[in-house]
Amino acid sequence: MSTTIRLPNGQEVEIQTDDPKAAARAARGYWQRQATSQRQSTPKPRTGWQTAGDFLGDTIDNLIPNFGDEIAAIPDAARAAVKGQPVGEAFNRGRREFRQHQAQYDKEHPALAWGSTLTGLGASLALPAGRVASGAGMAAKLLHGAAVGALYGGVAGAGEGDSLGERANNAATGALAGGALGGAMTPATAGLVRAGRFARQAIPGADGAVRGLANVPRSVMRKARITREADRQTQSARFMNTRMNQGHIATGFGQQGAAATPDTLMAEVQRRQALGVPAYLGDVSDAMRTTTSWASRGEGPGQRMVKASLDRRKSEEAARVRGHIVDQLGPVSVDPVRQVQQYSERARQEAGPMYAEAYAQPMVLTPEMRGIIRTPAFQDAVPNAVRNIRNAQRDPEAMGFVMGRDGQFLPDQHQFLSTEGFDQVIRAMRDNAERSMEPSRFPGGRPTNTTDSVHINARAGDLRDQLAAQNGAYRAAQATYADAMGMRDAFENGQDIRSLTGPEIAAQARSAPQANARDAWSIGARTTMANRASEYGTNHPTGDTAADIRRMLGDESKQAAIQAMMPDRPNAIAGLQERLEAERQGNILWKDVQGNSKTAERQQSDKDMDQALGTMEIPSMTPTALATKAANLMAAGVSKGIRQDVKDHVARIVTEGDPHRLQALINEVTAVAERDRTFADRLHRAGLLPTKVGAMNSEAPEPRQFSSNPDFYRPDEDGGY
Repeated sequence: MSTTIRLPNGQEVEIQTDDPKAAARAARGYWQRQATSQRQSTPKPRTGWQTAGDFLGDTIDNLIPNFGDEIAAIPDAARAAVKGQPVGEAFNRGRREFRQHQAQYDKEHPALAWGSTLTGLGASLALPAGRVASGAGMAAKLLHGAAVGALYGGVAGAGEGDSLGERANNAATGALAGGALGGAMTPATAGLVRAGRFARQAIPGADGAVRGLANVPRSVMRKARITREADRQTQSARFMNTRMNQGHIATGFGQQGAAATPDTLMAEVQRRQALGVPAYLGDVSDAMRTTTSWASRGEGPGQRMVKASLDRRKSEEAARVRGHIVDQLGPVSVDPVRQVQQYSERARQEAGPMYAEAYAQPMVLTPEMRGIIRTPAFQDAVPNAVRNIRNAQRDPEAMGFVMGRDGQFLPDQHQFLSTEGFDQVIRAMRDNAERSMEPSRFPGGRPTNTTDSVHINARAGDLRDQLAAQNGAYRAAQATYADAMGMRDAFENGQDIRSLTGPEIAAQARSAPQANARDAWSIGARTTMANRASEYGTNHPTGDTAADIRRMLGDESKQAAIQAMMPDRPNAIAGLQERLEAERQGNILWKDVQGNSKTAERQQSDKDMDQALGTMEIPSMTPTALATKAANLMAAGVSKGIRQDVKDHVARIVTEGDPHRLQALINEVTAVAERDRTFADRLHRAGLLPTKVGAMNSEAPEPRQFSSNPDFYRPDEDGGY
């Protein structure tokens, strides 16, 4: 409610009260103040000290806008409190006097008033604004700027008004205006920077002109000049930093590797190179692979370099895979049979003392042995055993064979055979079993009936078990060393690795537990694998040699069985798989470059290149968007040479094989990224300066002549209002 009062001069004023008496008192006070003001129309000039105080007050009022009168009134309120006088009245009187003095100060010293105003504004730039993490994204910076603007806008608004409601309303208005200003500042400054980069590419001659201007102070300070090549390296580094931080490391085996960063990519390249694989950056993540494929498009020097590097590496793939097999599984000879024979001879010499001890033990002919002696398998083997002994220039009779006058063995005198004699017969039995499976013995040259061989081997095994049961030394020798026949069998079994299953290999391991037998099996297996790698690479120059060898290794059960055959080479199969997977990743890259990448992947690479060069993106069909697209097309034409230079530099990075040079190139990428992050952080902090000043000086309503606060019109101590 308000009451209208007519003053003596006919002026009508609205008093914010419905009490006529209070309205009359307020009107009298206003009339008295006007009369006093008229009598003192020429106020007494301020002294030097008072002017200095006015300068300080104006500075404070601009440092913390709208709080200068409140701060100036604090001493008045404090004195009133000490004297026991109304504090609120003294505080209001102090505010009024501050405003009067500031008005007189502005009138008497306008230049000085400008100085104090600028001093306060300048000091407000140093007010705290908090920080965001280095390298924070645009969203975080936008929120931070909005929060700073809202804070200072709200504080400035809260200093304006006489009642609590007015201050709250002004604080909300100031916070809203300051938040909008602060939220827009960082995107606006970042947009200006990007527009500047775009202009360098879009306007003919602008790139060289900007570089020339930048070199002026560098020449004065005797610093190295910025060259065209350095500019292109910076632009390619921005592009590569975007691509190198996309996706994950390509580890294969159905697993997802660590998040891709320049550091993890470099570490993966070094790990693969340590395995003997000439890895490139383009091998180790999907983003790097598509980048390499994108960099190979065209006919520039960089594109030719990518294709030549990958073709050269591909041509040596089969030889490398063969080398991986040798490194992990063991040496491969051009004459593996001779290699097995050498192993066998060494094993025979090592086993000699053990067999000598076994052969010296007494022999007991068991009923089971008598039954075996009567089988054709045993009977047919005895003549061969005698012949083998004589061929070795030894005496059959010394081993218990009873010879007739004609020098032939007497077939009914087996009870005198020694352990060594029985062992010789066992070996002959196994020879006969093998001969029974010779292809020449079957029509068509292919064995069709294995019954005879199976029975002969079974009886030989039974006889060996009988000897081992009564002769510990023989049992130990048999468990430790395989004879020449056992090694040959193991070697031939290993040669069948491509067709064997995991359970079949495990069964072979149980039947040949001796270390030298497993060595022979390993020789056969790795020889077959190495020869297959060479053969496949020759017959399929565009094929995946590593994948073909991995198929030979089979599933996990087969790999475990193969590894069990190589106890002296722990993790041999796992290590080979790692190398083969690294080779396979390289082959994928080669195929991508040969067939080029998918359209979507190329478009993403082009988009990242546009971002590195500052191209603006407004995805709509508005007039602004169409104009932007036209500008982009013009820029693409002007910057064609720039793009080619950048693509050539990218091609060098993704196919650099020397780890030291690659590390230097990656360091260059991370250094540019760090400079850009630092610049963006500084740009954000710079945007906070006008945010603080603008938010605190946003327009707010002027103080009212008559306040809605009734306490404002209570008589002062001197009778005024």
